[in-house]
Amino acid sequence: MSVSLLSVLGDALWIVAMAMIASGAQRFWRRLSADARVPMPWGFSRLRGGRVAALVLAIGVPLLAGLALSAIARDPGLAPDRVLLAFLARAVTAPLFVLAHYAWIRAASQTLEAEGALKP
Repeated sequence: MSVSLLSVLGDALWIVAMAMIASGAQRFWRRLSADARVPMPWGFSRLRGGRVAALVLAIGVPLLAGLALSAIARDPGLAPDRVLLAFLARAVTAPLFVLAHYAWIRAASQTLEAEGALKP
């Protein structure tokens, strides 16, 4: 099985993106009170859930998306132009997930700050 340089670079992009998402989630976790009802990420913002459920969803969705894109990029039957397209899709979606994650953290922080549910 040959691994192309583009698939390795795509993996590196996703590793950096997931590290940024995990560090942002960890900082947010530390500010949450134990009984905080957090607005859910990824379009479920009208729902409120426990902090564990919200953060598992916030980290799990990009992780599963990255793993799916990685599996697609490693298909041995992909033509060279499709390998490039798979890399470009990964290169675009990784930072978009980071931006969406930080936007959710900012919005949830503002909401919880107004409710007094965040630690200083």
